[in-house]
Amino acid sequence: MLRFIGMRLAQLAVVVLAVTLLFYWMLNLLPGNPCVAAFGGAATQEQIAECERDRNLDEPVIVQWAKWGGDVLTGDFGKSYLTGRSFGEAINHALPRTLLLLAYSQILALGAAIPLGLWTGYRQNSVGDKVASGGAFALLSTPVFVLGLLLILVFAVRLDWFDLSGYQPISEGLVAHFKVMFLPAATLAAGLFPVYLRLLRTDVIGTLQEDFVGTARAKGLPVRHVLFRHVLRPSSFTLLTIFGIQAAQAVNGAIVVEFLFDLDGVGSLLVSWVAAREFLLVQTLVALIAAVFVTVTTLVDLLYSVLDPRIRRK
Repeated sequence: MLRFIGMRLAQLAVVVLAVTLLFYWMLNLLPGNPCVAAFGGAATQEQIAECERDRNLDEPVIVQWAKWGGDVLTGDFGKSYLTGRSFGEAINHALPRTLLLLAYSQILALGAAIPLGLWTGYRQNSVGDKVASGGAFALLSTPVFVLGLLLILVFAVRLDWFDLSGYQPISEGLVAHFKVMFLPAATLAAGLFPVYLRLLRTDVIGTLQEDFVGTARAKGLPVRHVLFRHVLRPSSFTLLTIFGIQAAQAVNGAIVVEFLFDLDGVGSLLVSWVAAREFLLVQTLVALIAAVFVTVTTLVDLLYSVLDPRIRRK
């Protein structure tokens, strides 16, 4: 197991390095000069030259990338020539908001999909199963920005149950934090929930045909006990695989959700700094996203051995 973890960590490092190098090279193919964009048309040649030296823009791409990586590893994220703001400060401001949004959305999606997936799989082709499946398809076909606007209109504007005043940290109170974060988390979860529900339902239907489930039923065990103790674990492999993929891809939906609800997270930061050609910050954000993606997939691989001891690696 330790050898497997070490190999996965090494793969994580290689993937992050490869992704950041490729992305750095692609950014440098974009037309225009970031230093000219930072200073505007009134910039002098001396200012532009100093900016290029500070950002290593006068070096080959591979050298720029290596120096950027070395600075990041030492905690130096650089600063914006446009605003003078530290990139580290910007990331510390935005990252917790996005991570909380992603975590809350996954909790909501899984919290709804697991019990409903077990029930619809057990009650296959019932009226409730058909209603749940139809609702899942409706959610899956609704764009995230449309659903977000509908939730805002109904629950924030008409009913005034939730707050649209921007992000509130937990330190300001759990109620205030909940009133701000629930709607964006629910909006993002609505795109994840149908996928989890349909996959779990399909696997539950297959698992219910297994002999060990028939034995558990023959013993007279309650349905809830059979579903949660005997059916859920062997039905979770596909769900776990998709969870790893969806958890990373949810960053795409988070960009839209953050704009809708004025959360000012990593998605908003990424879009605004791409427009401003602040490539150092963009590169750092891409590295963080790549690291999160590979870390989640690594954790998924480790969880496989927890769900099924037969595939444990020694």
